[in-house]
Amino acid sequence: MTDYSFMKSGFDNLESKDETLENAASVVMVYMENALKSADIYVKHAKRSQITPEDIKRGLMLEVFFMKSRPNLMEQCETMKEKIQEIIKEDETYIIENDDEKEDEEFKESECKCAMCGCFNTIYTRWDKFTPELPMEKIMVKHIDSISV
Repeated sequence: MTDYSFMKSGFDNLESKDETLENAASVVMVYMENALKSADIYVKHAKRSQITPEDIKRGLMLEVFFMKSRPNLMEQCETMKEKIQEIIKEDETYIIENDDEKEDEEFKESECKCAMCGCFNTIYTRWDKFTPELPMEKIMVKHIDSISV
């Protein structure tokens, strides 16, 4: 037998889309969403009405520590990935409006004694002692450290 054209190697019989970009984006978006949710809780406990850049930075720092222990992280990432794919399909443009009429509120540490506020208030102490191990942690630390508030 000399004609082996009926045989397949298996490499080209599956067409799979490269979802690396969507996977990376979903992890970053879930990370950001969780950090902002924590910052929002902290701001409410501090009896303030606006999230400041300092609140966001502290939320990002705290999320680096929380992220690995979140029990539903994979589900959150899959849901976010689906949302990202929908946005890509729809090719919509989003406009974020800024209400410039409000005066920016100053950052003030919360006096609340709950665990979340305690973590936010002492995050710099923990952050200074933190040595990132995973490549993603190293990237996050590098970028968070470059945030000037």
